[in-house]
Parts: sequence; structure tokens; C-alpha cells
Amino acid sequence: MEDNKNTLLKEIQIAKFAVIEANLFLNTHPNDQEALKFFKKCADKLHDLMMEWEEKNGRVQNTAGGQMRWAWVDNPWPWEMGV
Repeated sequence: MEDNKNTLLKEIQIAKFAVIEANLFLNTHPNDQEALKFFKKCADKLHDLMMEWEEKNGRVQNTAGGQMRWAWVDNPWPWEMGV
């Protein structure tokens, strides 16, 4: 179970990295249609992965979500997970 959780988290991190890098590239190449397609593909994948994570494990982003405290800090930090 923990391996699946770590694998999913790693996939989210990879997808997020790809989205950020594609976004940076598009900042200097705004008319590149292939880059735009790549960005959309990565953004869609990231969204799907985050929805999967939230269904199985709760919120993935560090938002309060109407709570009076930051509950996400209760989980292990990435360097504490032994990945």
C-alpha cells in the first residue's frame, strides 16, 4: 500500500515538473503548437493524478480547505518517506 502511495506521489512530482518546464518554454515560444500540446497533455495528466491522490489519500495541495489549521503538515515530509 505504501509503495503505491509513493509511486503515485512520484508520478505527481514528475508531471508537475513537466508542466512547469513546458510553461517556462512557452513563455519564450508562445506560438509553438507542439509545446502547447505537450503542456496540455502534461497538465491533464497532472490533474488526473492529483484527483486520484485526493480520492485515495486526501488533499495533495497545501491549502487550508476551510479548516482552521494546516492538516497537510501531519503527513510525512518527502525526505521522511524513505523514497
